[in-house]
Amino acid sequence: MTDREGIAITMAMGNAPQAVAMGLQKEYAERYDWLVKEFTDWAFTFMTSFLYYMDYDTIDEQTRSLYRQGISAFGGISPTYRIALEKDSPVIVWDFHSLLVMVQMCFSFMLTDKDSDMRMCKHCKKAFVASRKGNEFCSQRCKNQFNVYKSREKKKGNKRDD
Repeated sequence: MTDREGIAITMAMGNAPQAVAMGLQKEYAERYDWLVKEFTDWAFTFMTSFLYYMDYDTIDEQTRSLYRQGISAFGGISPTYRIALEKDSPVIVWDFHSLLVMVQMCFSFMLTDKDSDMRMCKHCKKAFVASRKGNEFCSQRCKNQFNVYKSREKKKGNKRDD
């Protein structure tokens, strides 16, 4: 980045949080092994919360407690915030002291938002971003396989009842 670009970013960002300014710099990067660890932790958190609700009726209280402890361990140092008076109404402005805290907070909002597009495929159990509200499968292939297996199980159940 040239000095001129740096000055332009500084002027444009004003009193914006440091994490925002860092994210806009061309030279900003994190170590690959750090990224792998963070994304692995987030995948664990997502899976834990998904399994907690999906299997709630079939797991014992000790397992439920373990899941709750796993979720409560997720997170880090909370960001600060302030109220800014905008043209139409006051708004909350989050001040993240690091990129990690910013991403963790965004992930937490996605995980807890009932209207989030983040879903777990009903068949393969992989996380995916749903293109529509009712999507339960990551692909048409998974939907078809799920329905075939479900149909086969139903037929097996009917044979046993005979």
